[in-house]
Amino acid sequence: GEWKSETYVLKQQGHSYNMNCASYSPDSLSIATGGDDGKVKVWSTDTSFCYVTFNEHTAGVSDVHFRKSGNVVLSASLDGTVRAFDLYRYRNFRTMTCPTPVQFSCVSCDASGEIVAAGTTDTFQVCTWNMQTGRLLELLSGHEGPISSLVFTEGMLVSCSWDKTARVWDTFERKGTTDTLALSSDCTAVVSSPDNTQIAVATLNSEITFYDLKLGVTVGSIEGRSDLWAGRSRED
Repeated sequence: GEWKSETYVLKQQGHSYNMNCASYSPDSLSIATGGDDGKVKVWSTDTSFCYVTFNEHTAGVSDVHFRKSGNVVLSASLDGTVRAFDLYRYRNFRTMTCPTPVQFSCVSCDASGEIVAAGTTDTFQVCTWNMQTGRLLELLSGHEGPISSLVFTEGMLVSCSWDKTARVWDTFERKGTTDTLALSSDCTAVVSSPDNTQIAVATLNSEITFYDLKLGVTVGSIEGRSDLWAGRSRED
């Protein structure tokens, strides 16, 4: 018989414009990224290849977050939607919105994967939904600047904002704000300790503040300004 040879060209496409966010899956085998092109892409850390691209967003993607189970990626976008993508069937199975058009800046979900929260840049609110139904649960108001980051801890949701505060919300008892942490500068990120007893908040002036949720007190801080590159002034 006659042998036929075929040439396969392997083409790998990244984001068309700026990449805004990235998140590791819980097993570290995948990385989800979101960009100004409205795409959510999921990459294999083993092969470095993108194995699925979701095109449903109509504006830039500002944040991506894996559910703890690892089979769902959440994305927040400036198009006013938070979307949940199934990584088994590769489909957008849930789209969450607010009653009025908003721009979402960050997204997170609780350990059970049942409650989704997202912060806005324009109304300074935090919205929460039920993942199964997509139903809006609460609109949390109180911040006076864009929400920059969210994290769920044991029975609590912590939001940080450019208004120089981090707020602790009791989302399960629906009691509203239980505590407000005043900081020295605009807050850029918040994370929880593995045991959920403390949070760490990063601020624009290169400080990280550690806060004990049970005691309701600041337990320490790290100042990183002296570690920044030379040539950056105090006011930058």
